[in-house]
Amino acid sequence: MAQALAGTGLSLSILERPEQHVSLSQELIFLRNLRQVCGDPGIGLYVGSCYPLSLFGLYGYALMSASTMREALKLAYHFVELSFAFYEHDMRVEHGEVVMLMDADDYHRDDVPMLSEREMVATFMILRGLLGDDFVPSRVEFKHPRQVAESRYVEVFGRLPVFSSSRHAISLPMDSLDVPMLQCDSDTAALCIERGERIKARLSEENSIVDEVREMLLLRPGYFPGIEVVAEKLNMSGRTLRRRLREHGIGYQKIVDDLRFALAREYLQGTNMRIEQIASLLGYSDPAHFCHAFRRWSGCAPSQFRDGLSLA
Repeated sequence: MAQALAGTGLSLSILERPEQHVSLSQELIFLRNLRQVCGDPGIGLYVGSCYPLSLFGLYGYALMSASTMREALKLAYHFVELSFAFYEHDMRVEHGEVVMLMDADDYHRDDVPMLSEREMVATFMILRGLLGDDFVPSRVEFKHPRQVAESRYVEVFGRLPVFSSSRHAISLPMDSLDVPMLQCDSDTAALCIERGERIKARLSEENSIVDEVREMLLLRPGYFPGIEVVAEKLNMSGRTLRRRLREHGIGYQKIVDDLRFALAREYLQGTNMRIEQIASLLGYSDPAHFCHAFRRWSGCAPSQFRDGLSLA
């Protein structure tokens, strides 16, 4: 487990705290580590199935308390920030079916199959929590090719998905929207909506520009683009991003250095990876450049840092 948590800033003791918030960037690093440790290309299927509706807290209660599936889905999309979603979500009606679409283009191509399967299965788990354990979607589509045996997909979804499609999507019959929720409770729904709006507003306030930059840099391993590239992703100019970071008393390069240093310490402490591997993970083409940077940050070489940990 220590290897899977390396670079996340988390530990088993921290995760035991009920109030502990795990960011998407931390989960992304965890999933990458888990894929490397277990060597299972279908790890996204397994992780997604670990998100029953009951795990979603207030978000899940709001959906379950709605009057119908139609109302539940309206709440699901309105409060999607309160879910564990990596992707952008959308819903439309096509040919008499409800199609739930999800997609994102910021992730490294090596991560996309794992994240897509995790996202799709987690969404399916929400649907199953609302419509019953025997719910089977009318169609499941993945952009990527099949990653593991067909039987594993059938075991999860109850049917074989379409692979190498033009989209990631789960379809369900139109009449599913009129299914009443068994735990419908208007008072509980109103309370959940009120609290959800407050949490949503607070999350927006707490998500500072520094956090946004950090999250973006963690999306793609080993890729630390220039500030102009990050600014464009955030829909602003490089000049505006520099100004906004200055308002928080920090510069872009300092964010990059702090992030690399934190990840380097985690990798050196929690894994047996070679210095060359760590350097590559942190975006250094030459391990010597990484060693020089680490010495500047810490006052010692990476090997000395690791040796010091073993003596402690």
